[in-house]
Amino acid sequence: MQTRWFVLTMLFLTARPAAAEPDWDALTNEAAQLLSRYVQIDTTNPPGNELPAARLLEQTLTQHGVGSTLYPSADNRANLLARLPGSGRAEPLVLLHHMDVVPVEVANWSFPPFSGEIRDGFVYGRGSIDDKSHGVVQLFALLARHQEQRPCTRDLVFLAVADEEVGGEAGARFMVERHPDLVRAAAVWNEGGASVEGILADHPVNSIATTEKNSLWLTLDATGEGGHGSAPTPDGAINVLIAALARIAAWETPIHLVPSVRDGFDRLGGAMFLGGGFLLRNLDSPVIGSLARGRITKNRVTNGLVRNTIALTGLRAGVKHNVIPRAAEADIDVRLLPDQSPEEFLAELQRVIDDPRVTIRPLRELPELQPPSPPDTPFFAAVEQSLAKRLPASVTVPGMLTGGSDCKAFRAVGIPCYGYQPLLGNTDMIARIHGVDERLSLDNLRLGIQVTYDVLTTLCEP
Repeated sequence: MQTRWFVLTMLFLTARPAAAEPDWDALTNEAAQLLSRYVQIDTTNPPGNELPAARLLEQTLTQHGVGSTLYPSADNRANLLARLPGSGRAEPLVLLHHMDVVPVEVANWSFPPFSGEIRDGFVYGRGSIDDKSHGVVQLFALLARHQEQRPCTRDLVFLAVADEEVGGEAGARFMVERHPDLVRAAAVWNEGGASVEGILADHPVNSIATTEKNSLWLTLDATGEGGHGSAPTPDGAINVLIAALARIAAWETPIHLVPSVRDGFDRLGGAMFLGGGFLLRNLDSPVIGSLARGRITKNRVTNGLVRNTIALTGLRAGVKHNVIPRAAEADIDVRLLPDQSPEEFLAELQRVIDDPRVTIRPLRELPELQPPSPPDTPFFAAVEQSLAKRLPASVTVPGMLTGGSDCKAFRAVGIPCYGYQPLLGNTDMIARIHGVDERLSLDNLRLGIQVTYDVLTTLCEP
């Protein structure tokens, strides 16, 4: 291992013209090896146990002459921060990723989920996309800048955090609340968007998330008549709950375009030919817009961009086969558009249920509304400039993450945060995120390092 890192260091230090780019092949190969080792560290959350992963990153940085600091946040959990100092003429850029991963259903996988195997041009395993590859890409782009010893107008901060998959209390929120001076920045570069094929013919769409939906995790508690299974009643708790869920399932939440989504559709429409582009550019038209909105809502992914969504995720009732229970519960996952009031939504949901025997119980503190991060910033422009170079046929648009991310912790204190993972994917790749047989191609690893390096170079210039 020491020999491999020595070879990489010598490649970085080899004299070359100032305008020459790094050795992408060497960087990609070394990045793949690190990603493989990173994936092999099981950071399933809960419980997380990210400390060994943080130590791997710490070791890698040390081997390349970059200091870092661990910030423990719980038992066997820590965050890591490294900083390449700049001149201070501009505010820092934070490169953010999370070390934890979601659980796996091992029986459904065709390979061991924490193998980290490199085979057939892919790195295999949980976290190979979400989000360990993002951290590896950021790390090697940062090391390329470090080895070149070129001046930079701003500090470049590498931040690896714990606990993103379960809310970030031991990760991003911990760093923002306990160490605010360390993470203060002009912008934070996080996960969230990507470059996706199949939306426009021959034109990948680069979606940079400038905002994201808020999550409401709710439990519906239903009460009703109990008794013996031989004497059924229509007023049993399960019947009451089923009726409430049926009303929720039939509820079509209103269509509403937040500014980031509207701007993204406008830009996308400008790049499309004929009818599709015309429809997207006229979403507010009573007739034309209704056609466009109809198409958007038929797709389960784009439907989430224009309305609040509700997913049934759990059911609990009964203690014995022949006993009618007096209580039943259902879990629902609500994703609210970022400018929608949680309190108003809960009141409307109760009206839809229309049954006093069913109450709504929030499982977490209600989220606060946050403004989107502006798309007219040097960071957004730098990403767009790099993608025009690396993916010349692509179209870059602002977008909205329909899930959640650590960006919330930074936007809450007024720091712009952008979600974009520089990789080129399709529906198959997207389905592997939080899914089965997660893997990342070496081509995407290379693209990610290139784009990140481009952005750092642009933002380091006077």
